[in-house]
Amino acid sequence: MKCEGFYDRSRSPPAPAVRVKLENPVTGRSAEELFYIDTGFDGTLLVTEDVWSRLELDYVAVDEDVYALHGGFLPVRLSTALARVYLCGETLGLVRVRAHPLLRRLLLGRGILNRFYAHLDATSGRVLLENP
Repeated sequence: MKCEGFYDRSRSPPAPAVRVKLENPVTGRSAEELFYIDTGFDGTLLVTEDVWSRLELDYVAVDEDVYALHGGFLPVRLSTALARVYLCGETLGLVRVRAHPLLRRLLLGRGILNRFYAHLDATSGRVLLENP
């Protein structure tokens, strides 16, 4: 399994991004969204409340007490749900997805990235993800 992403040059500095499809396993609602790769985020996927609502993830919510430190000092409670995740056209199975109420951009963290060989080539603007 191999797929490509790109560097979003509208951001300064340019940021690596890939398309990920999320699906609610109960309702079947799905959406393909652009996720920015964040190697400093140890979780799987972080979504906005808008994406959470559109996919009706409340139906598959998991009761967990998970907090993030926003800006390094403000504790913010995250919502957690199980969603089917597709990357590079193949399913990664049911994955814990978290919603951050203050988030503006969707993030893909090391919880997903560590399943792949990732080549981030900023000079050419290419992102390559490949199964090891």
